[in-house]
Amino acid sequence: MRSPEVAEAIPKLVERGLLAPATAAPLLRSARGELLSIRGELRALLYVGVLALAAGVSLLVKENLERIGPLAIAVAIGLAAVACLGWTLAHALPFRWQRAESTDWTFDFLLLLGILLLGADLAYIEAKFTPLGDAWSYHLLVMTLVTGVFAVRCDSRLLWSLALSTFAAWRGVAASSVAQGLFELRGRPESALRLELLLCGLAFVALGFAMRHFDRKRHFEPLTTFLGSLALLSGLGLFALDPQENWFLWAIVFVASAAGLAGLALRARRFGLFALGALGVYAGISRLAFELIFEAGCGCFWFAGSSLGMVALLWIVQRRFRVEAA
Repeated sequence: MRSPEVAEAIPKLVERGLLAPATAAPLLRSARGELLSIRGELRALLYVGVLALAAGVSLLVKENLERIGPLAIAVAIGLAAVACLGWTLAHALPFRWQRAESTDWTFDFLLLLGILLLGADLAYIEAKFTPLGDAWSYHLLVMTLVTGVFAVRCDSRLLWSLALSTFAAWRGVAASSVAQGLFELRGRPESALRLELLLCGLAFVALGFAMRHFDRKRHFEPLTTFLGSLALLSGLGLFALDPQENWFLWAIVFVASAAGLAGLALRARRFGLFALGALGVYAGISRLAFELIFEAGCGCFWFAGSSLGMVALLWIVQRRFRVEAA
């Protein structure tokens, strides 16, 4: 990736003796844009291939359900999942709490494919045989635990994000069930869903703090904290958008929370969190402004000017972070 700031900093580091010339040469070529990496494109193509293969399995099951039989299909998918996950465990690097990512792309491919097949098999078994009955949502909890264990064991941030999102989905389903029963929150199911979103966000942020504090899979912490912050702001934002709630108070809380997140991220030099907080402040201020000040016709002028200002702010902050990192 072309980076004029890095290209300018590398010769200075060589002059100060902080970087060996042999090491600086390829870095300088990359910063000048003379080297083109397609690693990201290849990884994206790999994951698209995994999803396409999983979709192909689903289509095969649909077309041959009556001919093969549900039990045979469940066993076949389960064996395929076990084969993929067993191979990854056999070829995984020795476990350690620090970074231990495999450089073999086949490993990542089979690991993700095995988890997707396992999830599809559990969903198929639940749909055809209903072993859990009304408690069917617990298969999401099972997938959360299995995916989390494999993510930690095989040091896969992709699986870790999948485990966190699956846990959030399980809690969302659980909140829907509770909201429809005796413990419905103020008679409004959506309030229970938003509360669960806030609780998930707090849990993820606390988990990220524990990872960083105890140095356990510390490189998972940025993703965990980001997803937790996203869940927290999403929950607060949904309350602020609901006209049946005290939306003004929730909007103030939302803007304050987003501003606090942006400030902390700025101190920690985390651009992703800063962008999330800054966009949250922008959305909250827009909500308050349109309700209290602006008329409908002012919207185009507001968004035309403010969106350009937001893009400029994000660009300046990102550039500053990159210069400081160099």
